[in-house]
Amino acid sequence: MKNQLIKSILLGSALFSFASCDESSSTTPAVETSYVVGIEAVSAIDVLLTAESLTEGEISPVGNGIEQPTWMSFYKAGDMVFAGGYSTDNIITAYSLQGENGGLVSSGQLVTDQGIYATTNVDDDTFIAVGAPRAGFEERTIYVIDKNDISIGNRKNTRIDERQELDLVSFPTGVYQRGDKLFISYFLTGTGEVVPAFATPMADTAKIAVYDYPSMEFVKLIKDDRTSEIGRYTSETAMQEDENGNIYTYSTSSLACGYLPTPSTPSGFLRINAGATDFDESYFFDFEAASGGYKINSAVYVGNGKMVVRVVMHDEVHWSTYAPNVPEDQAHLSYMIADLNTKEVTPVTGIPLTGGGWGFANLIKDGKVYVNISNDKGGHIYEINPETASATEGAMIVGHYAKGIFDLPIE
Repeated sequence: MKNQLIKSILLGSALFSFASCDESSSTTPAVETSYVVGIEAVSAIDVLLTAESLTEGEISPVGNGIEQPTWMSFYKAGDMVFAGGYSTDNIITAYSLQGENGGLVSSGQLVTDQGIYATTNVDDDTFIAVGAPRAGFEERTIYVIDKNDISIGNRKNTRIDERQELDLVSFPTGVYQRGDKLFISYFLTGTGEVVPAFATPMADTAKIAVYDYPSMEFVKLIKDDRTSEIGRYTSETAMQEDENGNIYTYSTSSLACGYLPTPSTPSGFLRINAGATDFDESYFFDFEAASGGYKINSAVYVGNGKMVVRVVMHDEVHWSTYAPNVPEDQAHLSYMIADLNTKEVTPVTGIPLTGGGWGFANLIKDGKVYVNISNDKGGHIYEINPETASATEGAMIVGHYAKGIFDLPIE
């Protein structure tokens, strides 16, 4: 029934909003593919579906896919994709590709008592999610999810960092597990009592909370005043590990990425060396200076010391990078390649300016990176070659934009 509604909306002259939807089937028609894409089909309707190709044709929710409640995020969890809400729906559903032709199947659900804002896949058995309330001094929660039966195996309540005398509390932007330590990046924001919720009056310094793993016992806070708070609201890739076990973080220092007031420190990359739990004092990559004054919106590590960076070209409007379907002449995000070793930045050619989004849809496959490019005319998948810093237009998104792009094995 809902696919008929989506079809009529997409083919009509207007887009209508729906508050929620009922899932009537747990599988999609099987197709011979390993690609899974989460898209916003129309306002307030997200769909998770399979796609035959990322480089040609259309990726369409019409008669295809499993519909989701509004405002969903899609996370890679090893051989599965987790779909979870971060504001209106605290249900996490696991999906995998099964059967001879790789149909998309729901393999379980769980409920969290807080919205999820940071996640990381640990191994074949474990996935970690960090939840937080949207205001107030309530404890944050680290959920340890058992992927075998899609259940919460353990949970740890934590304050992360709070400054009650200043009416400031932590909001998670990323989580990463390496060895016997768990790292949680965050920004300090108001609770809404004195300082407005999501205001960031102390954003000039990068901050991470360090925990022992798997006990989740708090160890310490680390900070660095060479750049601003790490990641952004629903950033997903705030901390990433290279081939040598070093963790790299990025900081936006950007009003358009949600920081108000705008941080005074530059946008850039920091490093936590392999085996260490502090920032490397000898390493800072000032991306803003190297790029000619532009700022990081999101970044994904692709290997060989290179980051593919979605870049803020204009930083004048608060939260503006969260609009995926802006008018074409108002799109202000671009792509660049950042070399973490040489600290050089190269613009990507062959790719138009784009709107943003809450997360950062991307897939690394065979040395290429697949990303969403969208404006008010809809979206496309683009293939970026990080070695040549060039891009090629791929499949068209029938709907608004791609919120997640994945490559899953068929079980």
